[in-house]
Amino acid sequence: MNKVRSMKMVVKNIVLVGFILVLSQLAKAQSADEPDGEVQDAEILIEKERKIELSKEVKLYEFIKWKPERITPVSDPSYFKWYVYDVANEPMQFEPAKATVDQKGNSYQHYGKVGFGNYASPLVDVSLNSLDDPNRIIGLNVKHESFAKGEVDDENSASAASEVNLYGVLIGEQVKLESAINYRLENNYYYGYPTGTFVDQADIKHNGNFLNLGLSGRDMESEDSWAYQAALNFKHYSDNFEARENTLAFDLTGSYEENIYLDAEVKLSGYKDNGIDESRAYFRLNPYYRFMLNELTLDVGLSFSVQNDDLPDLSSSKIFPFAKASYALSPDYSVFAQLDGGYTFNSLYAFATDVGILNQSVGIANSERLFDLSGGISGKPADRLSVSAEVGFQSIRYLPILVNNVTDQSRMDITYDVEESKVFTFKGVVQYEINDQHQVSAGLNLFGYSSDGYDQIYHRPTSELLISGDHQIIPKLNAKWNFTLINGIVGQDLSLTDVDVPLDAIPKLDLGLHYQIKEQWGIFLSGENLINKNYSRYLHYPQRGIQIKVGATFRL
Repeated sequence: MNKVRSMKMVVKNIVLVGFILVLSQLAKAQSADEPDGEVQDAEILIEKERKIELSKEVKLYEFIKWKPERITPVSDPSYFKWYVYDVANEPMQFEPAKATVDQKGNSYQHYGKVGFGNYASPLVDVSLNSLDDPNRIIGLNVKHESFAKGEVDDENSASAASEVNLYGVLIGEQVKLESAINYRLENNYYYGYPTGTFVDQADIKHNGNFLNLGLSGRDMESEDSWAYQAALNFKHYSDNFEARENTLAFDLTGSYEENIYLDAEVKLSGYKDNGIDESRAYFRLNPYYRFMLNELTLDVGLSFSVQNDDLPDLSSSKIFPFAKASYALSPDYSVFAQLDGGYTFNSLYAFATDVGILNQSVGIANSERLFDLSGGISGKPADRLSVSAEVGFQSIRYLPILVNNVTDQSRMDITYDVEESKVFTFKGVVQYEINDQHQVSAGLNLFGYSSDGYDQIYHRPTSELLISGDHQIIPKLNAKWNFTLINGIVGQDLSLTDVDVPLDAIPKLDLGLHYQIKEQWGIFLSGENLINKNYSRYLHYPQRGIQIKVGATFRL
């Protein structure tokens, strides 16, 4: 107990001293004109109500077959139950159960799902959770899904992914600790070669290893003037060629009297590949003060960022005003806005997570957000209807762009717009809960790009439409569906006279049915790309057609 209190005092002192030092350094910089489960009887510890976001490693089963990004509601998450269809994670969700006093019905600790589909695609998803003590939680999740063949030369376009997650939570009287270990192995092939080309399968195989270790802690004393949260994270990426990247990240958030805040972020990374040996660093401090004026909440401060990527026209440090506001127009509606600037720390781990067909020795560089402004409105027009809309404008230098390699079209390179890219965004979300058995959601993302360096921002969509539903048809039968329409993607082929190659729109319909035969056992039938659209998310990479899976589920 004394050690915990001592550690807490140290953290408090660090936050306070850091806040004072930052303000003094910012003042100097400005003066010098520098540029920019079933609940059993247990003692349940109640957490204080404080909005703290923990970084989580989320990975949908993308493989090479692409799935749309999550359309995230911009308002209070309590207003939404946004559903993202994932055939590998229904009906089980690998999340620690929240302890509640009034819990009805049965609670299950262990879940599993085993299935098989066309393209010779087995699926295994098993989760084991220890929830006997709500203050001590341990979870283990193992996943595997693979496809023995695809749309191009059968086995040459196969893919597979295996993942192991270990998660733990320890809640004490003063501190809550969370830890996570995630390892993922992805097997893909560079099958985007010209039609008729003879290739050796071993030459086009690409394996990616992803390791993510995380530890975070936050204080639990609701009546204390101080509040803090700290997180330490290590990420490793390597492939079957020569790419290696290790990144260590530390985040600290502190506040005093719910008025004075300080956010700090440090990232240290080492990247090695053929001809590449780089040590990269990123640091950000964001002190701000919160004003509460009736229905208005206003945060005002500064954003101070430093990075060491030595590139033309990319500054090494940046000071930018920070402001965030929210105003309750009525009990049902509120508006919000935010102004910020700084850097986005780009990593090979993140790029390889999104795209499994990256070339070797790709350049990794940070992006500079010269100006970042967003705002919107959220509300509930009716008791079961929630809406949210947000618009944004960003001015970005070194915006990453994906293009096919000039000499080998099957491999994706990363290039950067060294000029200022202006990005306009609109995000809208509507969710309607018809009743307790039926819910529908709709989301729309619109993007506009303008740049002096590129006439076209390649492989980025201009619109994304997502409509989904969750229906309890009868007590034992559940149906979930998801329709997406992606448009505006353009690839680049330098071998053509007109190098810009518009890709067809991507309409995609996914459906999942689950029938609970007995209390612990069920069966499922799922289908992806039921429209059977022959689409390509990336140029020269046609995706699989209709994918059907059938299998069994259990919960114990």
